[in-house]
Amino acid sequence: MSKSTESFYKSLKKQLEISNKWPTQYKFKFIIKSEKSDEKKLIEIFKDLNPKIDVKKSSTNKYKSFSILIESYSPDQIIEIYQLASEIDGIISL
Repeated sequence: MSKSTESFYKSLKKQLEISNKWPTQYKFKFIIKSEKSDEKKLIEIFKDLNPKIDVKKSSTNKYKSFSILIESYSPDQIIEIYQLASEIDGIISL
């Protein structure tokens, strides 16, 4: 992990600790290419978390946006999910 990425996650953890009471509802937003393999990888990350998933297609059907709501128990859990999602080629985390 690069130093800038590590710094980003440390900052995110502090923000999450300050701004939330745990456990909390947390919404992830991602944009990926409309490829079944990428969709499966993303959904697999959340399989054991009882997620509420909302999917929207882009007007050209080249991309899909995912809003995924979970009950999270710690900032570390959220950061771990972002790290796993970052392994999906071309994913955009919002």
